[in-house]
Amino acid sequence: MSLVALAATAAIVGSLQLRTAAFGTGATGNTAQGSGSARTAPLGAQAPDSHAEDSAVHAADGTAFHHGVMSLGAQAAPPAQQSAAAAAPAAAPQGEGWKLSGSTKWLRSGYTIRFYDQKSADWLAPYARATAADLRRITNLPVAVDTEPVGWDYVRPKGEVVVGVLDRPCVPPAEGGSMGNTGWKVVHDGSGSADLSCGFTSSSVPETVTSGHAYIDSEFFTAAGKPTAALGETYMRNHVSHEIGHTLGLSHANRSMTKSDCVKGTDSGEFPVMCSPTYAYQDKRAGTYVQQFDVQGLRRLAAGAGAELSPQGRITGTGGTCLDVRGGKAANGTQIQLHTCNGSVAQSWILGKDGTFRALGKCLDGSHNAATDGNKISLHDCNGTAGQRWSVNARGQIVHVATGRVLDAAGGASADGTVVQLHTANTNKRQVWVTPK
Repeated sequence: MSLVALAATAAIVGSLQLRTAAFGTGATGNTAQGSGSARTAPLGAQAPDSHAEDSAVHAADGTAFHHGVMSLGAQAAPPAQQSAAAAAPAAAPQGEGWKLSGSTKWLRSGYTIRFYDQKSADWLAPYARATAADLRRITNLPVAVDTEPVGWDYVRPKGEVVVGVLDRPCVPPAEGGSMGNTGWKVVHDGSGSADLSCGFTSSSVPETVTSGHAYIDSEFFTAAGKPTAALGETYMRNHVSHEIGHTLGLSHANRSMTKSDCVKGTDSGEFPVMCSPTYAYQDKRAGTYVQQFDVQGLRRLAAGAGAELSPQGRITGTGGTCLDVRGGKAANGTQIQLHTCNGSVAQSWILGKDGTFRALGKCLDGSHNAATDGNKISLHDCNGTAGQRWSVNARGQIVHVATGRVLDAAGGASADGTVVQLHTANTNKRQVWVTPK
């Protein structure tokens, strides 16, 4: 099942930046059996995606429904700004596999994800909790989930993201259909586009994500609140994670105006979570942000807020060679080795506050948590077990917390392909590492 995604970022008016960014993901090419009657999504090839800018300006975070409609089209500038010349919007920050919608920082106080009604909380909270946990780990900023419904008339304050489930809630810009660029609407009455969810970022403080809101089309769920067979659990995790990413300042990661033109991850051979459409990570890690792509945009937003980020970079050992994931492959059990430093993602490690060392979206792992000299060190799905906890001592040794043994270059060699193993600590230089700070 493919999802068509639309992106839009708003302009800066005068000297005050009041940005609202709009995004949507929807189905093309499958029949979705939702909570209502069966509906067939339109068929279509991979057409160009406009990713156009939306010139709408919103001075307040608490955009609300009026008579069942939330208008997100262009609005007049506040009176104090009407005489000021409109400034051209700056290019959104981006890197390989990630883009921001325009804002460059989060609120230092973090965010709370809330829900409009009980159904939304019941259906979406499990996905929101998983996403929030990943966002906390990556950014080291607070991201909470509150399941007490706020009601559909709720006026959203700064620091809150509100999500809900509605039947066909999203209305793309009228001028160009789903490819238009002059504003969106969100509706209560089911008159929006079929199989389309949407998310919005608000920025009432210059360069800052101040709040957000998202709407998931109920057509993607059964009447019991489970993902439809056409969508599936894995896809739903990605879908909700993608929309929450939009509410918190991430834009589509596409390299061009063509849908699905995104760099693929070496860990799964699939697209970033924020790619349009959301094909990303069709495995059990779906709905998370992996190291080499989406997470870099999140780190940029957190750094702008002044967060203390987990160190990221290369780890060097004997002979100045780098700790490397063999072949750049993140299959479980891939051997960790030494290799000439080359700046690849297979040599980029994040030293998490949880004690994990992560590369390619997975964790440095002591095989079977065995306290045996020569025990294999490999990459594995992060699972929170003791076998994936590490620390760096004063001598520069990387200590396996559970066993007390340390990372060791087998035979003291530094040639490409030298196996990295677990070994009893000694004074040999082959156990000394330089880690990112």
